[in-house]
Amino acid sequence: MTEFGDSTEVDEDPPIVVVALDEDGNEIEEGEDALEVDADGVADLTFQERDYRRLSYDSDDRFAIYKLMAHFREDVVRSGRIFCAGAGALGNEVLKNFALLGVGELWLADFDDIDRSNLAKSVLFRPTDVGRPKVEVAAERLALMDPELKLVPLSGDIRYDVGLGVYRRMDVLTSVVDSIDARVGFNRIAAALGKPWLDAGIGELSWRVACWSPTDGPCYECTMDDAMRYQQHLPYAPSCAPMAEAIRDMQRQPTSPLAAAMSGAMLAQEALKLLHYERMDEPPPELEMPFGQQFYFGGASPYLEAQIRRPLDDCPGHDYWGEVHEEPGFTASGTTLRELLERAAELLSVTPQQVSMRLGFDLVYELYCHSCSWRGEYFYPRRGLHLDLNCRQCHNEARPDYKRALRVTERFADRSLADLGFPKLQIFLIYGGKDRIAIELTGDEDEVIRGG
Repeated sequence: MTEFGDSTEVDEDPPIVVVALDEDGNEIEEGEDALEVDADGVADLTFQERDYRRLSYDSDDRFAIYKLMAHFREDVVRSGRIFCAGAGALGNEVLKNFALLGVGELWLADFDDIDRSNLAKSVLFRPTDVGRPKVEVAAERLALMDPELKLVPLSGDIRYDVGLGVYRRMDVLTSVVDSIDARVGFNRIAAALGKPWLDAGIGELSWRVACWSPTDGPCYECTMDDAMRYQQHLPYAPSCAPMAEAIRDMQRQPTSPLAAAMSGAMLAQEALKLLHYERMDEPPPELEMPFGQQFYFGGASPYLEAQIRRPLDDCPGHDYWGEVHEEPGFTASGTTLRELLERAAELLSVTPQQVSMRLGFDLVYELYCHSCSWRGEYFYPRRGLHLDLNCRQCHNEARPDYKRALRVTERFADRSLADLGFPKLQIFLIYGGKDRIAIELTGDEDEVIRGG
């Protein structure tokens, strides 16, 4: 994990003068109609009040102009922590907008490297960047835009390489990934934590932006049809690697920087609203979030279409895990599977043999080679095209054995959670009897979140 830049306190703002105008647009020099307020006072003005006022300010602050925006609170934005899943063409636009708006802390995740096709669509990438991780390059360019911006680039998979405790500590979650499967995974993460999230995607001319909430309206999975569900599982179907690569190539869709710029602007605007919305006890009507709605721009006509669906009954995308139990003494590298399950049993008032950890994915724990009879441990989430299944002895294809639930009786129960492939600051959902509990490896917090 790498950090770029440091968050610093913003100097006290000079007063912002709001000058009233008469019906003819002339300035009222003195009198009760003239008003002088500070930055916070301006933030409380409604849009309607601004329609007939001319605002002026005196400040060297690069972000001072934003203080004249209705309901914009610099303290909220500069202390905001936003997660962006995806650093491709659309991710470039979203991240660039966040940096320009003065967001204080950005976490960005992507497992891809830059290829030449990215250069035609991505504002942060240069020809000399080809072959480098997208998140590292994006972080370097964003740091040049705002040296005070704290950046945490994560080169990995948002479902397996980032602990749920990271998402739990974010103020706003955004996703601009390019696959249905990744969106479903992000939707499940947000649902587990009970957090809303923003989503965007682009096509040739078309683009869409959506605001999902696990507690208010339909979620992303509620909108999926049979064709989308089939496409979601395509990368996992083939057993032949060349066939799998061919399918992935077939799924690639041509996109343009124009669609990325438009959708990236709308997503960043909604993220700014959500950041304020989450911090206010009584958000004004202008900041109401369109939860459960998807906005679609087809490109053939200059119209934006709002699409609303009904929530589906028993949709897994609404599975909230409940309050998280923090374990400050537990870390990924220092806690074994047995210790975690025994602690869960204690909290659930059952025996260790009665608890099980449900993963939500296939965890490969062993490989077996039919060619040479080699067998070896191999702890890794089964993630389709990214899984190397070659025998370590003869290098022929090996068969994986995997589990979707773990118990205290596993022969590897005394291995650390990190050895089993789980990330730092992970949250585990553990069942025992008729109850369940979400336990977090809170001991990783200082290292992961604070960089200690």
